[in-house]
Amino acid sequence: MLLGECIRGLLGQTHPVDRIIVLDNASDDGTREHLEAEGLIDRITYVRSDENTGGAGGYRRGVELLQETGCDWLWLMDDDAEPRQDALELMLAAPVEGSRCGAVVHPDGSRDLQHRCSLGRFIVPLPDSAYAPGLYERVDCASFVGLLMEAEASRRAGLPVAEFFIGYDDAEYSLRLDDIHLVPESEILHKVPIGGVTQSRRSTLINRAFGLTYAPTPWPAYWRDLYRVRNFMWLKHRHGHVSATQFALLVGGYAVKSLLYDPQPHRRIPLLVRYALKGRRGDWSAPSPEEWTRDHAGVPR
Repeated sequence: MLLGECIRGLLGQTHPVDRIIVLDNASDDGTREHLEAEGLIDRITYVRSDENTGGAGGYRRGVELLQETGCDWLWLMDDDAEPRQDALELMLAAPVEGSRCGAVVHPDGSRDLQHRCSLGRFIVPLPDSAYAPGLYERVDCASFVGLLMEAEASRRAGLPVAEFFIGYDDAEYSLRLDDIHLVPESEILHKVPIGGVTQSRRSTLINRAFGLTYAPTPWPAYWRDLYRVRNFMWLKHRHGHVSATQFALLVGGYAVKSLLYDPQPHRRIPLLVRYALKGRRGDWSAPSPEEWTRDHAGVPR
């Protein structure tokens, strides 16, 4: 169980952690029973939500619980991540002020650059050169995989936006933290990479030609793309003015991805525009994932 490996990674840190809180976001895979069987339940604080509020809602509740502990530092982690044994020690020892984050690496040792980004017109991963030892590059948008926050900075920033449900909640929250530095010597092993894993023949050819990692999105899962474009537009509107031209360019970027990768893009692009407008207005109304999946289960992929 990946969660058990994550917890053992936290318990084995060379700089000990004071406590571990596991938030179970209404899972149905027997999480508590697994933790009991592995002898870990008594070494953590286990909290279960009554309903699945998505990654954003789960992290909102998790950050709230962490802020209440009175600890000086709050370390966020996905259940499919495992910190190297000295990850915390290296981050705390870094000669920087404010919050910080380590490098995220794949099981084969290669870096996953998508977790540490800068914000311009789009959110762009920091280049390999930013990971030079001792550089401590500024990070605008960090995923919650191994983000180490100063508790006081987290309290000032408030809580993640639960209405996002999934997508860009970590980027938006880290922008409110405002002062995050990359500590490249500290590493977090991420065992499930970001991005789709089911490729079509066309997407494989495009990715090979341009060095990309995108994948087509089947209709039953397309709500994820719509939530993301809505959330990204909300983020951009909140953290910087978006002109009509910029709005068109942002939506155009998502439309191009759909044209290149997705089946039936002519049906998808109007939905992208609609959800982008929702994000600009702060309109969170949308079918739930369950409703969307049920209504589109028979749509050709």
